[in-house]
Amino acid sequence: MLAALCDDDKFITEKLKNLLLTYAKENRIIIEIDEFQSGEGLLNSEIDYDIIVLDYQLGNTDGLTVAKELRKRNVLSCIIFLTSYPHFMIDAFEVNTFRFLLKPIDKSKFFKAIDDYVKIIDANYPITVIQNKELKKINSNEICFIEADGKYSNIHLSDKIMHCSKTLSGVTKLLPAYCFVKTHRSYVVNLHYIKSYSSDTVYLSNGEAAYLSKNYQKSFRTSYMNFLEKNYVRL
Repeated sequence: MLAALCDDDKFITEKLKNLLLTYAKENRIIIEIDEFQSGEGLLNSEIDYDIIVLDYQLGNTDGLTVAKELRKRNVLSCIIFLTSYPHFMIDAFEVNTFRFLLKPIDKSKFFKAIDDYVKIIDANYPITVIQNKELKKINSNEICFIEADGKYSNIHLSDKIMHCSKTLSGVTKLLPAYCFVKTHRSYVVNLHYIKSYSSDTVYLSNGEAAYLSKNYQKSFRTSYMNFLEKNYVRL
């Protein structure tokens, strides 16, 4: 993921950078970060950022003007505005603002905004694996579960199995942590595909099953309950 931080206060950009790096480490994703102290600097960049965290008040210009110019250029980046003045919020939605956060920055609210964005892009989050000495790309949402196979691994998709030269741990590090959870030393499942589970087995919607060992029962159940609470509505 490519992120741009634009604020004329160097202290703010440093804090945002540290928060993003912490988020990346906790969620096993890679975030490359560029920092800008002016709107002009951001507009002069030729990089297509996935996410832009933009201060509403930017010295000689304002964040809304910068955002409008980005949209004129068909830049589709997710924009998160920062401000100390909440009455600007209505104007900000003219540029399809993803979130509007008040200063001082609240870590939990900032992480929630990144969480929501990551969930949106996860469906098309590509990873590259080596199969039979060939590089192949698959999307994370295609993976039902991963099974260890010695020093290698088998990636189970809904309709086929890919033998991969990476270890189970190596593949897991490439995937979003919120929905890929270990159930056994040899199994990592995608929580989106769980149909049901028992004391020793996780049943998946593609008709296959993964082992659930005693050592992972508690952590699996906690992760799955948290996942359901955040992603599904109780009827």
